[in-house]
Amino acid sequence: MSIDPQIWTTHASRSAYSGRWVSVVIDTVTLPTGVTYEYTRLEPAGIGVGVVGMNDAGEILLEREYRHGVHEVIWQIPGGLADAGEDLQTAGLRELREETGYAPAAITEQSVRYLGVVWDNPAMGIGQSHIYLARSLEQVAGFHRDEGEFVTLHWVTPAWLKQAVRSGEIKDRVVVAAVAYLLLDGEI
Repeated sequence: MSIDPQIWTTHASRSAYSGRWVSVVIDTVTLPTGVTYEYTRLEPAGIGVGVVGMNDAGEILLEREYRHGVHEVIWQIPGGLADAGEDLQTAGLRELREETGYAPAAITEQSVRYLGVVWDNPAMGIGQSHIYLARSLEQVAGFHRDEGEFVTLHWVTPAWLKQAVRSGEIKDRVVVAAVAYLLLDGEI
């Protein structure tokens, strides 16, 4: 039986860059071997939230959006960053409404529930995304995308979504994690 790795000791941290969406921090750490090492990590501008939206027919609302980091138009669920101090469910539903113009007909324990959380990239930083399920979506007022959001909306079946993840057409970590949570809960 092997022993788990040891936690590194951080001696100093310095900011190398700070922007709208992320900050780059360089930590000076001591590795378990005693070697001093500089480790670069990212600190997000906030906590991520995403919402799997379903209509009464059981279809799932997905977005297609160009993501410059990968230079591709990708599939994703509505989401974004929670404002400082904002309740995460409230933030997710706000992002859903702003990006898509949809919201649950009513907010109850049956219509909106927490699915789980995923680390965005634990090797690079503490970023995380909390994922919610919202049922019985209907069009509402309050549709307002950010300046850099160019999104098309698509209603897909659970079978299509599972196949798109299985085939690699969908690679977004939040969508893949959402499908896993939905499968584990018997939702799809």
